[in-house]
Amino acid sequence: MIAALSRIEIAVFVGVFGAAVLVLIARWLGPRREMLVYGVGLGFTALAYVLFSFQFGAPADHLDRELLGALPFLALATLGVVRWPALLAIGWIAHAAWDLFFHYAYGPSFAPAWYAFFCVGFDLVVGAYIAGLVAARAPAGRK
Repeated sequence: MIAALSRIEIAVFVGVFGAAVLVLIARWLGPRREMLVYGVGLGFTALAYVLFSFQFGAPADHLDRELLGALPFLALATLGVVRWPALLAIGWIAHAAWDLFFHYAYGPSFAPAWYAFFCVGFDLVVGAYIAGLVAARAPAGRK
C-alpha cells in the first residue's frame, strides 16, 4: 500500500517535476539559449517573493528585505548568463536555502505555505543540473 503524501512532500515532488520540465525546455532551445533560460528563471524566482509581498499586503520593512534579498540572485543570474555559468548553479542552490531559512523557518512569509517547499525541490534540481553541465563543459585541465 502506498502511504499518503503530505502537502510538503507533494510540493517538493511538484517542484522536482517542474525543474525537469524547465531543463527539458532549456535543452530543447539549444546550448546558446539554455543558460539564458536558467538565468531568466533565477531572476523570476528571485522576484516571486517580492510579488507575493505586494499581492498579500506585506509591511514596508518586509518588502524592503525581499527587495534586498532579490538583488544578489539577480546579480548571480546576470553574471551567470553573461560570463560565469557556475554562478547560475550557485544562485539556484542558494535560493533553496533562502526559501527554507528566511521564508519558512524565520518567516513571516507572504507566499503560500507550500511555496518554499516547491522551490526547494525545483531550485536544488535546477542548480545541481547546471553544476553538472558546467563541470561537463569545463576544459579537461579545469575539472
